Amino acid sequence: MDFRLQNKTLNWIKENCYFGDCDVISNAGSGKALVDGTPEVREFILNEIGISYEKHGARNFIIVHHSDCGAYSSYNFANTEEEKTKQIEDMEKEEAIIKERFPDVIVTKVWAQMNDSDGNDIEFQKV
Repeated sequence: MDFRLQNKTLNWIKENCYFGDCDVISNAGSGKALVDGTPEVREFILNEIGISYEKHGARNFIIVHHSDCGAYSSYNFANTEEEKTKQIEDMEKEEAIIKERFPDVIVTKVWAQMNDSDGNDIEFQKV
């Protein structure tokens, strides 16, 4: 996870009553990699989810994507809305990939809009 979002994201998780009853799986660019990465990378990510699912009984997963994401920098988006649209499309694909392996899970998708480049002002929105 981008270091600029770590504290604010954990605070959002706490404020929304997920913290204390969750595993945090955090790898930079993992959402994009799950959608269009190599089979080995996809399997690595699904294995991480699988550990939470099998060993800890996790059935609720939160996918967080954010603006100004380095994993998407090659797209050269015209604006933040274009970037958000692409990343929400990818979150939908991620959910489908996760549910294909773990059909009984609930996936919550969250967009984190960074309103400054340092991550001091972030708005979280369920999508």
